[in-house]
Amino acid sequence: MEMEQRYFFWKLAYDLVSRFDFEIIHLHLQREEVWLEKSSGGQSHVIRLLNKEFHWSNHVKADIEHVNRQLEKNKRYFSGRIKNIDLLYVAEHPTVDEFDSPSVKLAHNSNVIFLSDDNKERGLEQLAATNKLDHPPEINYKLPDAPLEYESTIEYMKHQLYSIRQKQQQKMREVFEYGKPRITYLLLIINLIIFYYLESVGSTNSISTLIEYGAKYNPGIIEGEWWRLISSMFLHIGVLHLLMNMLALFYLGTAVEQIYGSFRFTMIYFLAGILGSAASFYFNTSVAAGASGAIFGLFGALLYFAWRYPSLFFRTMGWNLIILVAINIVFGITVPQVDNSGHMGGLIGGFLAAQLVDLPKLSHRVYRTVSVALYALGLAVLLASGSGGDLKLTAADIQYLQELQEEERYEDMLDITESLEKTEGEWEDEYLFFRSYAYLQTGKENLAFDDLRKAVDIAPEFAEAHFNLSILYERRGNEKKAEYHQEKAEELNAELRNKDPERPASS
Repeated sequence: MEMEQRYFFWKLAYDLVSRFDFEIIHLHLQREEVWLEKSSGGQSHVIRLLNKEFHWSNHVKADIEHVNRQLEKNKRYFSGRIKNIDLLYVAEHPTVDEFDSPSVKLAHNSNVIFLSDDNKERGLEQLAATNKLDHPPEINYKLPDAPLEYESTIEYMKHQLYSIRQKQQQKMREVFEYGKPRITYLLLIINLIIFYYLESVGSTNSISTLIEYGAKYNPGIIEGEWWRLISSMFLHIGVLHLLMNMLALFYLGTAVEQIYGSFRFTMIYFLAGILGSAASFYFNTSVAAGASGAIFGLFGALLYFAWRYPSLFFRTMGWNLIILVAINIVFGITVPQVDNSGHMGGLIGGFLAAQLVDLPKLSHRVYRTVSVALYALGLAVLLASGSGGDLKLTAADIQYLQELQEEERYEDMLDITESLEKTEGEWEDEYLFFRSYAYLQTGKENLAFDDLRKAVDIAPEFAEAHFNLSILYERRGNEKKAEYHQEKAEELNAELRNKDPERPASS
């Protein structure tokens, strides 16, 4: 009887939701079709119920093909990888001809269960087994002669399911609309203003400009300039670097701030940025700048969201975000110029910071305690270890010295060279040359003479070092040595032939 089938259908759907904790993915009241899901460990168990009489197996196969297309089209609505799907057909009678299920394949592990009158109990047992339910749903579908009473019961269950679905959707909207992205927009404006200012007073591609205005510079941090851990988050090296970071901040920042709210977002952003800077301080000796560490922290906050709301995460952002994080990590590892240590520090810092502030309406004291301890320990270890190591000479130091030389800031050059503790290695000859130039310009010719002799011993093809050494030999009255180094310099660099022999050559 039609009433009995309808009652069975809606009672089964209602019990699966209310008693077995399935979530409603799709509900069509008129067509009497319901999609349900229960997720566990990143995998989804899906049930699709349909109340319809199929007379011929070909009609069932056509419906299964329709299900296949719907699964492919709407797979983002499921909270994880679909482990299995049960197709439940509620009907009074089975198909006239025998249904050959192997002839139709679903894209996932599937069970086709006909809940006809002669198979309802076995079908419910099969449903319980495939979904690991404690017991099969118990439904008495043989109704006494009281159609009005059961019609009202059916309407009640439909209304309850509809209300549950509405509450689920409302809860989803509340999670993603908790805050307004005000701080995100403020950060965008601040970064743009600072970039414009640096370009007006110097160049964002200039090492000296970046260092003077707060880039992550290890010697400065060791000397007590801890504020560089924060200020470096607002500096960017060139227009492309700025645009890439601001684009990422716009999209990720608005999402995170809407989920966490402005206060939690601010905490996550800065705590992640600081830990990212600290990781860069320990692992990377080069000058560094940019909001990348803080932005990776926003990735970390979204991964924490995935941990606390796995079903909602996979239904909305899901694998797209995970793949995006993985691509950025691989990009950072494979491209030498990228400060991958800062990125990873920011990612971990963002996750821990999100755990510390937690999501709105969620609070877990143990999680907070653990996150505070791990964050503080990580930050202390990175800063203490970074401060305890020797300052090694890097290409950035050489570039910095060159820019200071061009700006005729010779005392600053000497301050920089004195802060370096290990100068041996690839750039030692350049280091000695720049220091000797600063000595020459500040009247310390004896020190300059010693540095230049060491420089040409290390790099016999260093033309400018030979030229300047010839000047000092000339001033000391050693004509033979002066002539030798003059000829050597001109042999290595023809442009030095026309240079004033009284003025030192710069690199």
